[in-house]
Amino acid sequence: MMVILLLLLVVVVAVAEATAVPAGSTVVAGMVFCDQCKDGARGLFDYPLYGARVAIQCGGGDTPLTVRESNTNWFGGFSVRMEGSPDMNRCTARVVQGTGHCGAGAGAGGGGAPRELTLAFRMLGLALYTVPPLLAQPEEAMDFCPGRGGGRAPVAQAPAPASSSPFWRRRPRLLPPVWRKPPTNLPQEQPQVPQVVVPPPPPPTAPSQQGSACTYDMWASPEHRCHWKVLTPNTTVAMAFGPLAAQRYGSELTLGEALEGRGDMYRTLLREATAALLNAYYNAPGGPFLYPTTASVMDHMNGALLSSGQRVLLEGARFRRANAGGGGPAGRTRLPCDFTPCGSCAPPTS
Repeated sequence: MMVILLLLLVVVVAVAEATAVPAGSTVVAGMVFCDQCKDGARGLFDYPLYGARVAIQCGGGDTPLTVRESNTNWFGGFSVRMEGSPDMNRCTARVVQGTGHCGAGAGAGGGGAPRELTLAFRMLGLALYTVPPLLAQPEEAMDFCPGRGGGRAPVAQAPAPASSSPFWRRRPRLLPPVWRKPPTNLPQEQPQVPQVVVPPPPPPTAPSQQGSACTYDMWASPEHRCHWKVLTPNTTVAMAFGPLAAQRYGSELTLGEALEGRGDMYRTLLREATAALLNAYYNAPGGPFLYPTTASVMDHMNGALLSSGQRVLLEGARFRRANAGGGGPAGRTRLPCDFTPCGSCAPPTS
């Protein structure tokens, strides 16, 4: 949902820029994301990249001509304005320089493949071209990505059957008889005793899914650091929540420091949102916790940062209620905090 809103915001800004100039102008707009897992597609762990350098190239071939360059804003969007009405159908956009750990140059594999421009509309001498989301990649995929240490391994699929015919049309395979030497000394026949067939016991019922909700002071305690998943206390707020949080709280603040915030409604919102994000990672997706996924926590956090102070107070109180175990469906008991001391569990993966 947030990605769609950001794309709409970039297009609106580009249209505003196009209408603010005289007739006979062309605008190219798009977005850049940090492809942390290097899978070539925008996924759950990717976020809009601020400060990336984008080049508009035309001509094709091995050495296309760069006609314009632009940097992305806080929302990861960019817009390039050109005078006149050139034909941009054979032009492409690509990332030539990223930022942060997605800052490898295009020659080092950090820039994704170029994307072709698409004409969105043309009227009254104004032309707007859009481009699919561009990707900037780090040198290596992050540890929390699927298929790497700390991520979930792909589920192995069962091999396909040798024949595609339905099982009711297949003939049973008959095994050849096994030749055995007949015994020489046969025992005396014993009276047959009827066997009593005992039915197998019913399978044990699966335990009900038990969720967990822990407050910020429980997550900040050194005795419970082993329960952190995907994130660590040294992970920055900007990395965990995205560019909006980086603009409000800076790029150096860590999640361990965010759990100590108090005295200000924005610091209180960040403290409770950090605890809710850790609870969402700790619980299974779709569990009884009020925020069933990490994306829902980020959506509510970014929505509060884009709204008024009253929304900040309401979202902070809602996060605090969920971290205390409440806020679930009607009739459900409060969720407990099932933490155990770190001496009896494995250390967290970085």
